[in-house]
Amino acid sequence: MAADEEALTAALSEEIAAYQIAALLPEQRAAADLELARCSAALVAHVLLRHDSAVVAVRVEEGLDPDERFASAAISAEGAERDLADRESDELDGLAGNLTDGNAAAWHPLCRDVDDRGGVCVLDVARALEAGRDVLARRAAPSR
Repeated sequence: MAADEEALTAALSEEIAAYQIAALLPEQRAAADLELARCSAALVAHVLLRHDSAVVAVRVEEGLDPDERFASAAISAEGAERDLADRESDELDGLAGNLTDGNAAAWHPLCRDVDDRGGVCVLDVARALEAGRDVLARRAAPSR
């Protein structure tokens, strides 16, 4: 798991750079934004599992700005929610912020529940981890 987390962190950095470089190339920028969201969702899952192996989902909420998101609670298999510890919040700082309305097509399918009106989503840890593995597999595949 640690190797995946390191690889996803590197992939996230590369996708952010690709997103910034592709400012004049809308198609490439959109693709980088989707991969950025998948990497971020997977890293949220990795960070939470490192702290609590019983976490199966995480609540992600909108901030004051509708495109500002933050992880606010860990959810167990029984559905019990707990606020994130300071250390978890510190490590997650910024990752959930990469989950925007513009790249929702990439991360909404990774959620158990999406409440656009209330600004609360429940990110499924297993789906997020699978998305991360998919990102790493695409990056490892030979270019065509």
